[in-house]
Amino acid sequence: MSLRGYRWIEVVKGKRGGRPTIKGTRITVDDILEMLANGWSVEEIAEELEVPLEAVYEAIRFASNVVKRANLVA
Repeated sequence: MSLRGYRWIEVVKGKRGGRPTIKGTRITVDDILEMLANGWSVEEIAEELEVPLEAVYEAIRFASNVVKRANLVA
């Protein structure tokens, strides 16, 4: 399933547990976040994973939007 407002992100039942992935790959948004957390640059991630730079930026935007919607109980 394509997500409205996202060109590069999709959710496919049974693919990587239904987690959001880069279209046409098995690369999840959290894979990209993990690489960022480990010090990779967006350019390095795009090159290593062989995806467009725009897909990496979109994964970051997607994750940011998810966090903004999360309701945490303190």
